[in-house]
Amino acid sequence: MEQNQSSASRRDHRYRRKKQSEWPHILLFYVLPFLVFNSILFVCLTAKPKLNVVVEDTNDYLSTHVVLTVKSFFPTKSVSMTLDGEPLELEKGKHRTYTATVYKNGSIESSVVNLNGMPATVFEHVNVLDDNPPEFSSTDIQDGVVTITLSDSQSGINFDSVYALDSAGERVEPTSVDRASNTLSFEMDPAGLHVYARDKADNEVQGTFTSHKEGSVETLEGGAVDPEEHDSAAAGTSAQAAAATQVSVP
Repeated sequence: MEQNQSSASRRDHRYRRKKQSEWPHILLFYVLPFLVFNSILFVCLTAKPKLNVVVEDTNDYLSTHVVLTVKSFFPTKSVSMTLDGEPLELEKGKHRTYTATVYKNGSIESSVVNLNGMPATVFEHVNVLDDNPPEFSSTDIQDGVVTITLSDSQSGINFDSVYALDSAGERVEPTSVDRASNTLSFEMDPAGLHVYARDKADNEVQGTFTSHKEGSVETLEGGAVDPEEHDSAAAGTSAQAAAATQVSVP
């Protein structure tokens, strides 16, 4: 009886030892490969591209480059870039870079889709271009000469573009130009002087000025006007003058 119990105890001990020795084998060849395979599969299915968007400086304030760099272990399925919703043409470079040329300020949206279908989007803002016209920062008149100070925060004033039209429509050039202080002077036409000025990015400002005297004090009135409104008014005046001429012909 004792011998049978001893034999059964030895068999049970060998069984437990054999069962315990199988666990490293199961972990190594079944559990670990399963975890590794599923981890790799998860990464492959969920990996998103990493994007870097750089707006370069501008040399002429008229255009600049936006560079998109894609960082991903997976090939890209699609790459796109828009400026305020309008598609931009991309030029592919080295090291998975894409470059677009933009000619106005606005919001850049860059989108990339990996081959596994996972997307990524980055937003950037272009504000290095000069799309604002100059301003008439101050005006003054003395002894029939109007002095105008212009200001432009980005590209600067194009002094060669500044001129005026008097009330008869004749072109009037500045009598003096001070480039250091952005100041110009004109002989004033009391009936009206329309001044044109552009910056180096070709943005234009227009201003209409009139003057009158109150006793011995000369007063200047007017300022910047909408170019479209001025052109419409000028066209209307020309049409009225043409009609009056036709009526006066016998």
